[in-house]
Amino acid sequence: MKCKSCKMRMSDFFITFDYENNGITKKAMNVPAYKCPSCNKVIVPDLILGKLEAFAEWEKSNIIDYTKCEQMEAEIFTVVHNILGI
Repeated sequence: MKCKSCKMRMSDFFITFDYENNGITKKAMNVPAYKCPSCNKVIVPDLILGKLEAFAEWEKSNIIDYTKCEQMEAEIFTVVHNILGI
């Protein structure tokens, strides 16, 4: 992915940030993102943000670890795969 500001190629990066979910401030950790090595702009893809928000609805903690989100998604996929016999 290229930076829209300076056109440099962005690097894969993991970030931690605070955000609000249903009026509660939560901390998101290990979130995949892109970071520009030139201007330091950081972009989190919409797909990642969507998964993070959905997982935050299930997670009771105020600290949301994106790696747990991916593990949960893989477990659900395995169960559905087994049920459908694919």
